[in-house]
Amino acid sequence: MKNLTIENKAVAFVFAQTALWGLFPVFVNLGTKSIPPLTYAALTTLIASLVGFVYSASSRQLKELKNKKGVLNLFLIALFVAIIPYSLLFIGSQHTSGFNTSVLLLSEIIFTLIFTHFIGERTTILKLTGSLAIFFGAILILYNGNFRISWGDILVLLSPLTYPLGNFYSKKALAIFRPANILFIRFLIAGIFLSLLAFIFEPISLRLSTKEWSIILFTGLILLGFTKMIWYQALKILDISKAISLAMTFPLFSIITLVIFFDESVSIYQGLGVAIMMTGVYLSIKRKSTDPKLTKYGI
Repeated sequence: MKNLTIENKAVAFVFAQTALWGLFPVFVNLGTKSIPPLTYAALTTLIASLVGFVYSASSRQLKELKNKKGVLNLFLIALFVAIIPYSLLFIGSQHTSGFNTSVLLLSEIIFTLIFTHFIGERTTILKLTGSLAIFFGAILILYNGNFRISWGDILVLLSPLTYPLGNFYSKKALAIFRPANILFIRFLIAGIFLSLLAFIFEPISLRLSTKEWSIILFTGLILLGFTKMIWYQALKILDISKAISLAMTFPLFSIITLVIFFDESVSIYQGLGVAIMMTGVYLSIKRKSTDPKLTKYGI
C-alpha cells in the first residue's frame, strides 16, 4: 500500500508538470516567430540552468557534483534531452503551427515504446495498445483532410527521437544526483553548446523587445526550470514508459490555450485524433510501473 501511495504521488507530480508543459510548445511556436530559434533555445536553457543552480546552492546540494561517477551521464543527458531535441524543435516550430508543434511531440511515446523494450521494461498489451492509439491519433491529426506536411512538421516530429536515451541516463543519474543538480548541469552544457550554434548560424543580437524577453524568461524559468524539477521528482519513482505516457496528456492544455488565447481552430479530424490519443494515454495509465531493479537503468 505504501508503494502504491508513493507511485500515486509521482503520478500527481507528472500531471502537475504536464499542465504547465502544455504551454511549452505554444510558447516555442510563439517565440520563434520573431526570435531566432537557436538564440531562443540557448537563452532559455541557460536561464533554466540558473534555476537549478540557485536551488542547489540554497539547499547546499552542489557538493554532490564532486562525485565523478555520474559525470558522463550528465553530459549524455544534455546531448539527448536538450541539445539535439531543442535544435530540431525550435527550428521546426518556426515553420509550422502551434497546434502541430504540440501534437507532433507525441511521437516521443512511440520512440519510448521501441527503446524501453531493450532496457528491461516489459512490452505488455496495455502498453502496446496505448502507444499505438497515440500513434494513429497523431497520423489522423497530421492528415487533417490532406497530406500536406511541411519540413517544419518533420523536424518537430523527429525532435523527441533521442528523448528515450536521455531519460534512460536520467534514471541512472537520479541514483547519484538530486534533480536540481541534474537540471543545473544538463541545461548549462546544453545552453553553452546551443549558444555556439546560434553564434555560428544566426545573426547575433540581444536587442529584443520587452515582449520577447518576457517570453524567454517565462520559458526558461517556469517551462524549463520549474516544470523539469517536478518531472525529475516523478521520474525517480515511475518507470520511463509510464512517466512518458502520463506526460503525453500535455496537448490538451496546449489546445485549450491555443483555442482560447490564440484563436486557433480545431478541425473534426484533429479533434478525433486527440480523442484517440487520449484513449491511448488512459490505457497506459492503467499499467503499473516496472520495478527498476529489473531494468538496465537499475544497474
